[in-house]
Amino acid sequence: MPFELVLLAALIALNGLLAMAEMAIITARKTRLRQLAPRSRRARAALRLADSPERFLSTIQAGITLVAILTGLLGAEPLGLLLTNGLRALPWLGAYADDLGIVLSVMLITFVTIVLGELVPKRVALAHADRLAMALALPFTLFSRLASPLVSILARSCAWLVRPFGIRDGQAAERVSEEEIRLLVAESAEQGVIEPVEKAMVDRVLKLGDRTVETLMTPRRRICWLDVEAPLDENLETLRSSPYTRYPVMRGADDEVVGILESRRLAVHLATLQAPGTGQAGLFEDLTTPLYLPEGTLALSALASFRDQAAMAMVVDEYGDLLGLLTPNDILGAILGQGTHALQPLERALVRRRDGAWLVAGALPVEELLSVLDLPLAPDEEAVHTVGGLIMGRLGHLPTVGEHIDWADHRVEVTKLDGARIDRLLITPLPGRGLPDEAA
Repeated sequence: MPFELVLLAALIALNGLLAMAEMAIITARKTRLRQLAPRSRRARAALRLADSPERFLSTIQAGITLVAILTGLLGAEPLGLLLTNGLRALPWLGAYADDLGIVLSVMLITFVTIVLGELVPKRVALAHADRLAMALALPFTLFSRLASPLVSILARSCAWLVRPFGIRDGQAAERVSEEEIRLLVAESAEQGVIEPVEKAMVDRVLKLGDRTVETLMTPRRRICWLDVEAPLDENLETLRSSPYTRYPVMRGADDEVVGILESRRLAVHLATLQAPGTGQAGLFEDLTTPLYLPEGTLALSALASFRDQAAMAMVVDEYGDLLGLLTPNDILGAILGQGTHALQPLERALVRRRDGAWLVAGALPVEELLSVLDLPLAPDEEAVHTVGGLIMGRLGHLPTVGEHIDWADHRVEVTKLDGARIDRLLITPLPGRGLPDEAA
């Protein structure tokens, strides 16, 4: 009897070791293992199992199943007899001792196996995944090789059984979705593993794949450019008053972009240009060819174009008319959350007041507003890029200051116009509605 109980404890411990190894290899950080691999044999072994876990996991599952069967066969009867003898000493249970002994032994084995053979080892493995993966990798590599014939038979049998369902080997490879990445980042932020600002940056990077250049560019009417047909003094004044590193060079009021002027190249000719009686021919001697991007180009595609070509792009519509200007800094600003490029310096695109209302720039991308306020969009409004354009579309006419509409549980009021464009809006929760918990 004591031997059978010791064997039962050993089987439960083996089940826990298998469960611990499985969880440790799956959750170990591959980046950490790769960092240690050049100087650690154990790290190399763990990395091999983590990179190709199919055979290893099949071996583990086969081992856990076999241990569970042996635990039931070898443990239930001796433990049941031990419990039965104890129950027979109780007069009111003597008649039911045999049946109760078996039932209680099965329940006890199940409980101990789940707690000590599964939950506790996996919790330990999650807490020390890297160290345990390296410690267990070599023994379980050997174990996988010894069990290879059995695992091969099981794998072939599984492949044959799932073939009628149209599943082939390697077809069911696991893929991580964007939503799963978001959930993982959110959980890491809640647990304090990453900072809230890092979570916000990751969220913006993931959103960047769906944003187009129109939501990031400087609109045409706000572009600071030089004119080849303007007087030299006028162009020099533009250069002095606008601290940019690059300027698009236009020809008159047309959409023709002659080129891009870089300030560092201009310094070479500056002394000559300032000499009395000098024309502006030298001002535009060294222009670079601009990059053109069609409207609708995704931000990531534009970023790739910047990496290969120019550092400034002109966004044009299907007719070739100029819509705006885009630079790598605009894309970087979208990741850092510095608001839209189209605003005046030091202004913020989205500000929450103490009374719960929001001051919103008309040039703010709609998706940036919706990331803070849960407001519905009609299907035909999904193509609108800015909040100002969305509100103007809902109004159906050029608004006046003070005009407002109700949007779900909020009131949107036009507070400032810039010509024919909505420059500022005030979004106020309607009475009796809840306020959002987070500020931008």
